[in-house]
Amino acid sequence: MNFFKCITLLGTVLLLMSCDNNQSLQEYYVDNQGDKEFVAVDVPTSLFANTEKLTVDQKKTLETVKKINILAIPKKRENQTKIDAEKAKIINILKDEKYQLLMKYGGGNSKMAVYYTGSEEAVDEIIVYGEDEMKGMGIARVLGDNMNPSDILQLVRSLQKGDIDMGGLEGISKMLSSDQM
Repeated sequence: MNFFKCITLLGTVLLLMSCDNNQSLQEYYVDNQGDKEFVAVDVPTSLFANTEKLTVDQKKTLETVKKINILAIPKKRENQTKIDAEKAKIINILKDEKYQLLMKYGGGNSKMAVYYTGSEEAVDEIIVYGEDEMKGMGIARVLGDNMNPSDILQLVRSLQKGDIDMGGLEGISKMLSSDQM
């Protein structure tokens, strides 16, 4: 009988030790997507139109991106405390070693940081966290399979040059605008 008690106790201790008390970014997203203060948008890559201007390699890179999750709190006079609390939560989540910092940018009232999960050769998730004192804060998760960071960078350059029609995303940018809130 003592043997079974020891095994049960050992199993319970191991289970408790293996539990991860840190909230993941996915859990944070799920917990807050229904909150009326947040704007939550899931963007499938099918919204990107006019991909015929892309090279074969660029199309291949776009195919590694499955969807983009966006969660933002537009700045309002009455929600600064909420924004500060949510910024602290996100910063705490991003301290987890699975989120690797790729780059940081800061200028004026704005800050941005880009993180990734996976390996440098095969990224599974790219996270873009941004905050602006006048506009609010937001986080975007670019989800995919074996994304290559340098290829994604080339794809971003194509977006900047206008090779990809972003017309399907106009409604989303209006929803995220603090003027519309």
